[in-house]
Amino acid sequence: MAKVIVRESDVEGTKKTPWPRVSKILISEHTVGAKQISMGTNVSEPGSGIPIHKHTDSEEAMFVIEGTGKLICGNEEYDLYPGTALFSPLGVEHQIINTGDTPFKIVWAYAPPLPDHLK
Repeated sequence: MAKVIVRESDVEGTKKTPWPRVSKILISEHTVGAKQISMGTNVSEPGSGIPIHKHTDSEEAMFVIEGTGKLICGNEEYDLYPGTALFSPLGVEHQIINTGDTPFKIVWAYAPPLPDHLK
């Protein structure tokens, strides 16, 4: 049987700049052989976040685990806090800002996976 679980503590994160954050890819073709979805975590430092961007070939879902933030999606702004799920449609620019004074942690998933999540 192929590997079916991944522990976040066993995955080395990738430090991103210029917006300081750490991203960990937990579920992907590289880790468990997943070809239709990828999933991971992102932790942003206070005042940082995920810069404005869009996905033209993958839908993205996210879930806030800890901290407080703001989602800017299209022309709308939304407050984010633990227990909040969010969805980014194809082609819509979005950005997340950590508005709190503690790390802001989300779980993210892409379907289909981003190209660099595949072998």
